[in-house]
Amino acid sequence: MIWYYRRNREIAGPIPLPAIERYLILGRLGLNDEVRQDDGPWIRIRNCPELESTCKQILEGSEEALAVAKRYADERNHARRSANRAEKNDLRRRERRASEPQQIVELRANRKTLFEPRKERSWMGYLLIACIVVLALAAVLFYQPVNPIKIGLPGR
Repeated sequence: MIWYYRRNREIAGPIPLPAIERYLILGRLGLNDEVRQDDGPWIRIRNCPELESTCKQILEGSEEALAVAKRYADERNHARRSANRAEKNDLRRRERRASEPQQIVELRANRKTLFEPRKERSWMGYLLIACIVVLALAAVLFYQPVNPIKIGLPGR
């Protein structure tokens, strides 16, 4: 399922549920922030049944267990980077996106249509231009000059 989250009146997503759990553990999201599933209602993270175990781990877990979970969840951890970059890059090329769900792969492929607002063309502008062109053509076709009225002076 695809989820959205709202923090400080800013909405982000779509992201999968494991990413929201990771953000919670790392402190990027708080228990009072809100999440929703697809087009569902916004609910606080602490009241979300799908995130109950993560919330319990944060609220009731020991500091040591939470520190271990943070180290495991932090994708920016320098200690986990391999010493041999060439081997890691080769592995990436062979197994790229192999473990992601199909729904996420499709969302990534359609990112442009999802995140960019549609630009609708206004038919009113085209109608206005067509009316001006028709009026100009009518004026050219039906124009007949009018003879001015000649005012004559009484004869001599």
